[in-house]
Amino acid sequence: MMNTATAEFVYRLPGNSRSSRPGAHRSNSRGGGMNFVSHAKLTDQPDPRRLDLRASISNIQKDWLVRINKQRAAITVSAIVDVSPSMHFGSKQNKLHVAAEFLQALGFSAGGLGDSVSLVPFDSVKRDDLSMPARFGRGIGQTMAEMVLSSKPTNSAGASTDALSRCIESIAGKSALVFIVSDFHWPLEQLDRMLEPLSGSLVVPLVIWDRSEVTPPDGKRLLSVRQMGGKDSRHVWLTPAVREQWRINVGNRQQEIANVFSPKDVKPFWITNGFDPESLSRYFMETRV
Repeated sequence: MMNTATAEFVYRLPGNSRSSRPGAHRSNSRGGGMNFVSHAKLTDQPDPRRLDLRASISNIQKDWLVRINKQRAAITVSAIVDVSPSMHFGSKQNKLHVAAEFLQALGFSAGGLGDSVSLVPFDSVKRDDLSMPARFGRGIGQTMAEMVLSSKPTNSAGASTDALSRCIESIAGKSALVFIVSDFHWPLEQLDRMLEPLSGSLVVPLVIWDRSEVTPPDGKRLLSVRQMGGKDSRHVWLTPAVREQWRINVGNRQQEIANVFSPKDVKPFWITNGFDPESLSRYFMETRV
């Protein structure tokens, strides 16, 4: 079971939402919001509650004027989550547990803003058995977290880009904000093309890596390693050259992932030491207008 004392994070869109459902985000819809747009004649917009006396008095045409405002809108947030065998790896807690912590916080945060959340997991296939359509409520995060934690990989194969593509297609045009939660330990060549259906959405990649993947262990010279899902292991002698190459390979992979999203003006959010809601809030505050 997940911790019920859930922290929350703050997220926002860089532009206006196209949704007409009242909520907490900026939108293009005119209504009962606080963002002033323009004035209109009372005869054209017969709503005396919005009468602007000062503007009416100074109006040359002597028309009664009302204020036209934009209302705030609610959005749908989707979480595409990798539940493949590599996400079950971790030295202290596995990466899937970190993903579950994020989902719990996402449900709590979205519920506070009046947004709905959907869950779309995948491994070698799109996991319809774990999917959840968009729902409202702060308790949704707990449900999503428990679903992900109880999941078993379809097989020993890694995550499939075809399965990810199917997940993207299922939410294209439905979500204003899309989180892709994965360790991204799969081919990236087609990812930029697969993201095209989400051109109208803000896509945020959450890259979850375990610290043991990023940094070679201290104090060990001989390391036993095994391919995820495999049975055979081999030994690696951790010479200074191997340690340096390890760090170089990690840096190169980080750059490869960043390069996929940079044309879309998106920066990955890196998680290597557990999920920190405050760091994710800073990510949105620092990288979004």
